[in-house]
Amino acid sequence: MILYPAIDLYGGRVVRLSEGDFEKKSYYSLSPLEAAKRCMDAGSAHIHIVDLEGAKAGCPCHLDVLEKISELGMFIQYGGGLRSEDQIRDALTSGADRVMVGSLIFKNPDMPARISSEFGPAVMPAIDIRKGRIVHSGWIEGTDMTPEKAIDDLHREGFSTFLVTDTERDGMMNGIRTEIYAKLAGNGCDIVAAGGITAISDIAALAEIGISGAVIGKSLYEGGINLKDALDAVKQWELK
Repeated sequence: MILYPAIDLYGGRVVRLSEGDFEKKSYYSLSPLEAAKRCMDAGSAHIHIVDLEGAKAGCPCHLDVLEKISELGMFIQYGGGLRSEDQIRDALTSGADRVMVGSLIFKNPDMPARISSEFGPAVMPAIDIRKGRIVHSGWIEGTDMTPEKAIDDLHREGFSTFLVTDTERDGMMNGIRTEIYAKLAGNGCDIVAAGGITAISDIAALAEIGISGAVIGKSLYEGGINLKDALDAVKQWELK
């Protein structure tokens, strides 16, 4: 399993939302670059950057921050506001190794095949779930599509890695709902889980059901998870 410490951005600052609500922001004093350096110093080779302002505005707002963090040499997942193929290219050019795309895929039925063909594994579809259905566009717009159908359809288009977020647990620090991810694991796809991961026991539960990655957000900033301890735990599991 790969752990992805998260840095969420709004107005150039590190923030976290509760349940994706832009009215419920928690701001943190360290800069985005300082946050990334702390993750690297703890032993992480990966980072997960979400441009929350970009997701709300419909265009990326922090590519300059992405460029600075990319100089550290970590593997970067970046998403938020990527609503066109040109914006995907801009994010990749600015230092992202992989980008998360949601609304662009779900709002245009022709787009998944085009994106898969052009960008391949550099694009990871964002499967954002609220009340059992897909939401997108900064979690503002809803659909009738289930995550199971979304992943099945997108897998047929050539995608193999998916970011699955339980939006109702995101930023709440009250643990994961394992059943959401259990239904999606083991279908030949790599699932990166996000939303509610609060303790190392949550990471262990995800690893046990075959989830390949976990995004750790608010718990890193508010004492729920020590990143070094979590990384050490993952290494020990892999040695067993």
